[in-house]
Formats: sequence, C-alpha cells, structure tokens
Amino acid sequence: MSALSIFIPNQLKHTIMMNFKQWVIDLFKDERGSTSVKPVIALLGALFLSVTMTINSFSHSDFAPADNLVDAVLIITAIGMGADTLDKFSHKKKSEDTPAE
Repeated sequence: MSALSIFIPNQLKHTIMMNFKQWVIDLFKDERGSTSVKPVIALLGALFLSVTMTINSFSHSDFAPADNLVDAVLIITAIGMGADTLDKFSHKKKSEDTPAE
C-alpha cells in the first residue's frame, strides 16, 4: 500500500485521473473541439528529438544523424509548438458574439 493511497480516497483519485486524462486530450484539440495536427506534430517532433539526442549521447559519432535532419525536425517542432500556442491564446470571435442585423 502506498503512502498516497492512505491520504487520498479512491473516489478522489479517480476524479483526479479523469481530470488529468481530459486535460491531456484537450491539449490536442483546437478551438472547435476537433483534434488538431499542430500539437500532435509538435509532440512527435519533441519525442524524436529527445530520443535522438539521448541515443547520440551514448553512441559513437559515426552513428550520429545528419545535422540538417536534426535542424529540420527542430524547426518543424518549433513551428508546430508556436502555431499551437498562438491558436490557444488568440481570441476568436464566435458566430453568437456578432450582433444580429
């Protein structure tokens, strides 16, 4: 039995996990509620860069990927993260916000 289960009831743990799961799912959605490609590409690029840099730190320089390839993945990842951040924090007018004529 872990120390965490002593202090937090099962119902609260379930609620916390459901809220975290919904938060993670919402990270990949756009303002309309559909899944957006930008955060998915940014996450995959960040994972590929992390794995590549970790593997390269333990391998010989003969097995290193081309610098241009790493730079291309870095640029695509940065653009994906930046575009998704702009979408999350930009204010979009909804159709019900516009006054009726």
